Amino acid sequence: MLLQVMETRPAKVQASVLRQVSPRATDQLLEAKLMVASGHIPVVTAMDDYEDEPIPAEWCAERRQYGYNNSIGRWVAVDAKDIEALAVDYPLLFAKMLVDFERAAPARPISLIDSVAWDIGTIQLKGAKSPMPVWFARRLSDPAVWRKVGALLERRPPDEVRVILTSTPGDRLPVAASKKDIIISVTDVAKAPGKLAISPQAVGARVFPGEAQHRFPIDHSDDCGIVWYRGETLTFRGDKQRRFLEILFSAYWSKSKVLRLAAVLEEAGYGGQVNTLKKAFGRGIDKWRFVKVENGNCWIDP
Repeated sequence: MLLQVMETRPAKVQASVLRQVSPRATDQLLEAKLMVASGHIPVVTAMDDYEDEPIPAEWCAERRQYGYNNSIGRWVAVDAKDIEALAVDYPLLFAKMLVDFERAAPARPISLIDSVAWDIGTIQLKGAKSPMPVWFARRLSDPAVWRKVGALLERRPPDEVRVILTSTPGDRLPVAASKKDIIISVTDVAKAPGKLAISPQAVGARVFPGEAQHRFPIDHSDDCGIVWYRGETLTFRGDKQRRFLEILFSAYWSKSKVLRLAAVLEEAGYGGQVNTLKKAFGRGIDKWRFVKVENGNCWIDP
């Protein structure tokens, strides 16, 4: 949920809205201090004549409270806590994401693009000769944001390889102009679903994909985000794609290869209406050529 908030334009959310989505997760974020109070978002939903109508809540100095006048002119008080704005504590977030890395970082993240991109130090990866620069950027699926970030990457090329972590989902990532810039969605390399801590092994597999394969003709990274197929390196983004592969590879390695395609797609989160590879993966279907389908069954066939 925190990463979803970061993908919104202001990277802030009204406390009451967040609690409606998930009260438990909201409490956890506040307890962990990953989200902190940052002013107010003075908009409420008024219920007049059985219709929802978003209207501004105003501060009344005389009453010393927020509120609004309803359709008959009666003052309706609004609890300040309900319209409190919650914002992300970025320094703490970055520290928790990279807790398992050997990291050198500035006292505070260095802003590269205001409220969009930060330099968060360097990390040491297994197999790397020297520490690797790591940046963080958000909202990379927004074309206007990506133009700014892409231009910055080109103006400041890395000496070797640079990791750009992002809150943007993996299946919506743009492609960097330089192969030295490795853009990675946090959710694609998290140590566990719903967690912020990033796996050094998963990041290493993306930075050095050619060094990880140890089974032929097919192998995959721990999170199934990368598949090595007969000398090719294929990248799969998004929770559903990786879950689909995880199910198929589990059957493949256990020698019980054949599964019902519709059941696997539904378990991966595609829903009951998606029952073919083309419906699930669209124009990227060619990348799935190691998955065979016949008579409603599917299996890994390298």
